[in-house]
Amino acid sequence: ARAVKRQAAGTQNSIDEEHVLALILKEDGLSEQECKKKLKKYCQELTEAKLNIEQVHRKLKGFCEDGKADTKCKELKANIEKKCTTIKGKLKEAIKKKIQIITDKDCKENEQQCLFLEGVCSKELKDDCNTLRNKCYQKKRDKVAEEVLLRALRSDLNGSVICEKKLKEICPVMGRESDELTNLCLNQKETCKNILIEKDKKCGTLKTDVSAALGSFKKETCLELLEQCYFYIGNCGDDDIIKCIELGGKCQEQNIAYMPPGPDFDPTRPEATIAEDIGLEEFYKKVEEDGVFIGKNHLRDATALLALLIQDSSLKKKDDKEKCEEALQKSCKNPHEHEALESLCKKNGLSNDGTKKCEELQNDINKTCKIFTSKVTNNRLFDPTKGNNEIVGWEGLPTFLSNEDCAKLESYCFYFEKKCPDGENACKNIRATCYKRGLDARANKVLQENMRGMLHGSNKSWLEKFQQELVKVCEKLKKENKGSFSNDELFILCVQPAKAARLLTHDLRMKTIFLRQQLDQKRDFPTDKNCKELGRKCQDLGEDSKEITWPCHTLEQQCNRLGTTEILKQVLLDEHKDTLKDQESCVKYLKEKCNKWSRRGDDRFSFVCVFQNATCELMVKDVKDRCEVFKKNIKASYIIEFLENNTNKITTLERNCPSWHTYCNRFSPNCPGLTKENSCTKIKKHREPFYKRKALEDALKVELQGKLTDKSKCEPALKRYCTVAGNVNNASISGLCKANTKDNSGKSDEDARKELCEKLVKEVEEQCKALPTELGQPAADLKKDYKTYEELKKRAEEAMNKSSLVLSLIKKNESNVSKSNSKNKDKNAVSNGLQDTTKHVKILRRGVKDVSVTELEAKAFDLAAEVFGRYVDLKERCNKLESDCRIKEDCKDLEEVCKKINKACRNLKPLEVKPHETVTESTTTTTTTTTTVADPKATECKSLQTTDTWVTQTSTHTSTSTITSTITSKITLTSTRRCKPTKCTTGEEDDAGDVKPSEGLRMSGWNVMRGVIVAMVISFMI
Repeated sequence: ARAVKRQAAGTQNSIDEEHVLALILKEDGLSEQECKKKLKKYCQELTEAKLNIEQVHRKLKGFCEDGKADTKCKELKANIEKKCTTIKGKLKEAIKKKIQIITDKDCKENEQQCLFLEGVCSKELKDDCNTLRNKCYQKKRDKVAEEVLLRALRSDLNGSVICEKKLKEICPVMGRESDELTNLCLNQKETCKNILIEKDKKCGTLKTDVSAALGSFKKETCLELLEQCYFYIGNCGDDDIIKCIELGGKCQEQNIAYMPPGPDFDPTRPEATIAEDIGLEEFYKKVEEDGVFIGKNHLRDATALLALLIQDSSLKKKDDKEKCEEALQKSCKNPHEHEALESLCKKNGLSNDGTKKCEELQNDINKTCKIFTSKVTNNRLFDPTKGNNEIVGWEGLPTFLSNEDCAKLESYCFYFEKKCPDGENACKNIRATCYKRGLDARANKVLQENMRGMLHGSNKSWLEKFQQELVKVCEKLKKENKGSFSNDELFILCVQPAKAARLLTHDLRMKTIFLRQQLDQKRDFPTDKNCKELGRKCQDLGEDSKEITWPCHTLEQQCNRLGTTEILKQVLLDEHKDTLKDQESCVKYLKEKCNKWSRRGDDRFSFVCVFQNATCELMVKDVKDRCEVFKKNIKASYIIEFLENNTNKITTLERNCPSWHTYCNRFSPNCPGLTKENSCTKIKKHREPFYKRKALEDALKVELQGKLTDKSKCEPALKRYCTVAGNVNNASISGLCKANTKDNSGKSDEDARKELCEKLVKEVEEQCKALPTELGQPAADLKKDYKTYEELKKRAEEAMNKSSLVLSLIKKNESNVSKSNSKNKDKNAVSNGLQDTTKHVKILRRGVKDVSVTELEAKAFDLAAEVFGRYVDLKERCNKLESDCRIKEDCKDLEEVCKKINKACRNLKPLEVKPHETVTESTTTTTTTTTTVADPKATECKSLQTTDTWVTQTSTHTSTSTITSTITSKITLTSTRRCKPTKCTTGEEDDAGDVKPSEGLRMSGWNVMRGVIVAMVISFMI
């Protein structure tokens, strides 16, 4: 589970009746007459919506009663102006403080007062409130950046030297993630100084919180504290680490565990980035809940960097060109701090490009400022040409900027604020706009989530219903947050239902527009990330917007195709074949699979089967890319050398072999590079001792069924078993009963048995937790498919009866030749002794004319073949599921699901077959003159396809005419399952290889009237 931030408690207790009136009336409503007029309008809106004012908020009680408005309005102006004077003094004190010094309390209290009073005292408060918000907003952004670096430096951070060394490693990557991170990476000495101070604060806070949690344990605190422990405890003392471990144990008892961010182990994927390792994306989403959106640094060129560097107040030069050279000379001592420095520096000094860039810098800055100014003007944030050259009040800030717009404009401000005309005032409006957008967004999100389907409409009845529902939702949210709203922006919307209707619908409209723009760019070729993010937005906004219905439908289709393609790719990789090594192999194999699925009515992959070439192109490209990464990761990890050096250390092999072995099995057939270098072959060789022991341990689990619930039952049972194994000289099993002398551990045999029991009990315990859930769906699918199989088998039997088609079992002798052929010298016999045991099989089609096969016979033939195909599939699934159910005696939760599996598998039977023997001996000599007319086309063979696979089913349809010749049409059905059928020789020769004898199934039907034999032979191996 991921850590989820707890909802902050609201602070509306400091808000009184006059604050609410100020919010409703604004500056032009403080006079007595305007006050009465606006209050009357406000009350009328509530009445029309059939709302009682006390329902909206208890502090508004009595506002709308007759005569009360007159009393409220008489002294209101004086009282509010008094409040404005008080807050103005506090603001002046707060904004004098530097960003690093201003406190959270300064921000929280003063921002709240600004929110309610700025609208009525605009002239007195507007500029100072803007300055305060800019400082508080920047403080939040700086704090986020420091915390990101603390997460990235989460261990052994015990001095500035180590800190600076680590920063040099991570800054080239992390500096790109935000403007503030860029700034921290450009001033690494100062950054390390601040980070070490922040680290000590974190450790102190964490120690207090963890101790408190252990003292009065509440499972609700687990995830948040465990996340803090994961990221920050590595830089704290040993005692703190022990307390975090203790907390982890207590939380584990409540089945709560913190899942660290980052992808799971996958050697076919590139190494996780620092951002993935620290869960940066998830962290930024939580920060957004505080109204702060952090976008990537959008300006990384030399002009932007130099414009920032020359703003350093410590520079002695006055001219920008000279400042540029001085700043570069300083920065070139550490050119790794920013990628742009690489071309500007040379040997700790300026390069020719650096000198030239400083000469051109002012012109480049002027060009950039023109671009910046046009963006500011277009977004109506600041425009001196139209008299709009002032700080904009909170309520007057634009609401149509997207997150992307904010990130770009804030990057311009970060680099060029002090270099562009009117840049500072313009950037104050920009930051205030983006801050307001974030704060409003969290309030809007909460209400929109609770009012889906009601956010579109414009008539009077809709407005009435909307306001009534809004009041109910607000009451619910307030109750959930212990009697107050989680933030002031939410409170403001709830006390102004009519205004909330306008704001929420407008906000939804803007979200829809931004989503439509994203969909137009990405819906046809989305990535997995696009599917998750845009799909979620489509789901959220779709209930209230018809405009995005079709674009979202297109996205859904493409994402379904992408998801199904990924599932198909995993299915094909699990077959351990080379079907994804190139486009040709993939298309050929996928065509066969799609035909098979179509015949069986399996529509899981119907969508990708329609676009086979495109599907294969996606899968083959992805596998090819992953093969390259896999090959590099095998070399980079030195896994082959590691396994070679630890061949005798079973525990070490156990930790490393399964993961690498799985990927080798799946990818090596499709990765020519791996096969060529024998990388996976070497890995398989070194892991053999582990898998041999693993096979023995699995066999031992079966022998000790019912004794693996705890060690007290396992140890005596294992001791008895080991004694028996020793008496019968079973060297393989008895090897488990003794200590491994090769690893020099010095353990006794008894210790080895105890350790083995502990391991087996733990394995079974883990399986018991996972298997009941994992087997649920396969068991349901098995039941459903078994039912389908029985219905199909019944249809096949009926069709065979109608067409007189009979199944018979062909006996084989020791030479693997059918007995009916062992003494038969007749060349026209239906069975000629040829064993279809080739590994490389060709499916042939003979050009035959006038073969008389009825529709009933053909139908019976096809149904029988389909039944045997499904039987093989179900039998294999049964073997796997029944194998998983072997531990059911040690796992009560498995009993129910395994009962269903065993029932289906126990009742699974193939089509009825009968033993069949034909012995023909003839000693009569007959002289016959025969004229044979041969059809020249009868022996023409057309190669349809070549497959490299195990033959698991063979159907032979033989038509024998007593007048001319024997004509054979042969169909080979193959299974993609990982069974172990009889190996094959070439089908073009009569001599069978040295193979294990097996029996085949033959179906034959006799129609006396036409004198034609129709036979079908199906061979299969379970």
